[in-house]
This record gives sequence, structure tokens and C-alpha cells, in this order.
Amino acid sequence: MSYSISQAVRELAEPKLAEFTAKLLPTVDPARILGVRTPTLRKLAKKLLREHPQEVTEFKATVPHDFQEEDLLHVLLLNEERDFATWHTEITGFLPYMTNWTLTDAVSPACVKGGKAANLPKLERSCLNWMLDDRVYVQRLGVVVLMSLLGTEYFSPEHLRAVAALAGSEEYYVRVAVAWYFAEALARQERAALPWFALADSSDGTDSPGLPAVTLRMTITKAIESRRISDGLKAELRQIRATLPRRS
Repeated sequence: MSYSISQAVRELAEPKLAEFTAKLLPTVDPARILGVRTPTLRKLAKKLLREHPQEVTEFKATVPHDFQEEDLLHVLLLNEERDFATWHTEITGFLPYMTNWTLTDAVSPACVKGGKAANLPKLERSCLNWMLDDRVYVQRLGVVVLMSLLGTEYFSPEHLRAVAALAGSEEYYVRVAVAWYFAEALARQERAALPWFALADSSDGTDSPGLPAVTLRMTITKAIESRRISDGLKAELRQIRATLPRRS
């Protein structure tokens, strides 16, 4: 009898965790949520690749999956791919099924880490293209994955401008990703990021840095929560936040 990956995932289900997870994923049908912990799925992904590679290939080809955790397992399996071209082809094929923040935020490909860091410029191009997509979670994917370049030689101040172009999005999960990006950028690239912690002003006819009030407020809150930002800078951020209008 062949090994069933779907059955293996179902056997890890925790009903109480499923109820809790459903509250965090309002865009996902609760009936699609089994309740499996991400670290458990990550261990399963490594085991499957080691012991059941043929079944993994068949599993990845069988989309859409029935459950949210199967979608997440799919992403975690792709993360283990060491060849960038293969990973990019497979993640591109899975983009239509990127339908919530837990999937986008789990993307962390091995093919750009360590000795594979030379692939980061390719990842950069992918992220910038994803941010131009009209799908909410593909845009979020681009922003979230672009964060992996913040602490590298491949970071560019132009990344900040590209992310800021999404700051006025009507989609909450896109704005949250933008806020997260700028908070991380302030911790890792303070000189480049700090000018963006200002209220955007489209009336002055310039292309000066700044974010819309609703996103800037969210960004400042995230930055203040960071342990990597100095108390002095946090005090400055609180002063900026105090001047913001309550509604953008």
C-alpha cells in the first residue's frame, strides 16, 4: 500500500488547535482547518523528502489540496528545494493557492541561504514582480520575502520605495506586510528607512519619502515593539505617532 501524505497530515490534527487557528484565519473556511502545528509540519516535510520522495512529487502535483495544513506543508516542502530555478517554477505554480498570510509568511527557500546566497538577486526580481501582481497574497508574498534581503549586500533603498507603493492598499493584509517590512528595515537599515517614517504628502508635487497615516501608525507600533530599536529612537517614533490624524 502506498504512503498517503494527506492521511499523515490528518493524523496530526488537534481539534482544539483547529478552533484557535480558525480565529486567526478569517479568510479560510474553518472546515479546511485541521489544527496541525507548524513545527510538526516542518518535521514531516523533512521526513517525507527523505523517506517518500515519489509521494512528495505526486502530492505537489495534486492541487488544490483539501486542507489548509496541506497547503502549508506544500510550502514547507518547497522551502527545502536547493535549486533556485526548480523552486521558482514550483512556487510560481502554487501562487494561485496562496490565499492567506500563514502561507506567504512561511516561504523561506533554502536555495538562497548560505552557499546559495548568490541567488538572492534572482529572488529580488521575483519579489519585485510579485508586488506588481494584482492578487492580495501574491503582493504580500513579495513584501514578506523581500525582507530576507534587508541584512545583505543586495539590499537597495529602492526596495523601500517599491514596498511603500503598496502602503495605500485597501487590503489589510497587504498594509500589515508593509508595516512589518518598514519596522524590520528600521532595525536593519536605519539610515535608509528612517526618512520613510513620515506622513506621505502627495500635495507637494515631490516624490519624498512617507507613508499614509493608517499604515504609518501600524508601522510605528510594530517598530516600538521591536527589541532591536533603541529607546531613544522609539521615543522619536512615539512623537511622530502623536501627530498623526486618527483617520487617513
